[in-house]
Amino acid sequence: MPIRKARLQDAEKVHALVNSLSGDGTLLSRPFAEICENIRDFTVAESSGGEFQGCGALHLYGPHLAEVRSIVVRPEWKGCGRGQDLLQALLEEAEQHGVGCVCLFTRIPEFFQSAGFFVVEDRAALPDKIYKDCQVCPRLYRCDEVAMAHGVLPDVSILGPREPVEQLVRLAT
Repeated sequence: MPIRKARLQDAEKVHALVNSLSGDGTLLSRPFAEICENIRDFTVAESSGGEFQGCGALHLYGPHLAEVRSIVVRPEWKGCGRGQDLLQALLEEAEQHGVGCVCLFTRIPEFFQSAGFFVVEDRAALPDKIYKDCQVCPRLYRCDEVAMAHGVLPDVSILGPREPVEQLVRLAT
């Protein structure tokens, strides 16, 4: 069953699927324009007949860090291994780019632990993620997600200073 990079024509399906899980807080709501703008980050899973089954995104911060985002499978395809297929494809993409660490934030850490992710107790260890995304997140001061990583945590930050990020993380937790 094919796993491929998303095309602009997939944006409506990706948008609908991602936002279908935003009402209960599983995923953050994403505007259609944002999905279109970042469609090259997405990978999609299809059936052999071309039916859209799910998607996931790999957002690159730099050679030291990438993030798995918006990984979701349509309800009728859950339990078939498509989520793991998507996750594996995103990890392989990160490896192709030479990225040393892949992070994510989730409410279902068990799913990701089976793929080799570990819990990151101190979110300040991911300053680029915190500096770029968390400070503008509507859940900043009430985040209930578990930070996880795969690979070696980066010891550098390219998007902002470490100290203010550490202060921001302390406020958010």
